[in-house]
Amino acid sequence: MDFRSLLTNFPSGFEKELYIREVGNSEEKFKSLLDLALFEKDPLAWRAGWILDGSAELYPEITLNFISQIIQKLPDISSTGTIRSLLRLLCRYEIPEEDQGMLIDLSFNYMVSELYPVAVKVHAMQIIYNHVLIYPELKDELVTVIEDQVGNNSVGFKSRGMRIIRQLEKL
Repeated sequence: MDFRSLLTNFPSGFEKELYIREVGNSEEKFKSLLDLALFEKDPLAWRAGWILDGSAELYPEITLNFISQIIQKLPDISSTGTIRSLLRLLCRYEIPEEDQGMLIDLSFNYMVSELYPVAVKVHAMQIIYNHVLIYPELKDELVTVIEDQVGNNSVGFKSRGMRIIRQLEKL
């Protein structure tokens, strides 16, 4: 499949599902699409990220060999749509220990930056929450950042942030 050509135009729902299934059945196709997401510019990059996220949702095992590569490349990605899709994808996985620090740092940076849309911030918040379960010492910092950012963001951010704070209170 030539994803570069296929994603030149916005795929229909049927096409998206077809691409997701194709990618989910082939590590080679997943890698090909990942390269577009990581190294191309928009709109190709975010469309590739969108399909990757869908493939990882239906076929979680396909992503396992690429988690470190995705995390290591995140700081270089300028496409907020691609970042959103990749963070959403990463929320579903146990992150290798050697990549956790970088991902947690990036996630805190995404949460406090005005450059990123709420969808990026919400997925970053979820990633940090997932790591609070491993590193409880992050709990207070996450709560502080959420409370600090509530006034600067949308109702969606506030809703998700308050839900995460309630979950943290139960720990």
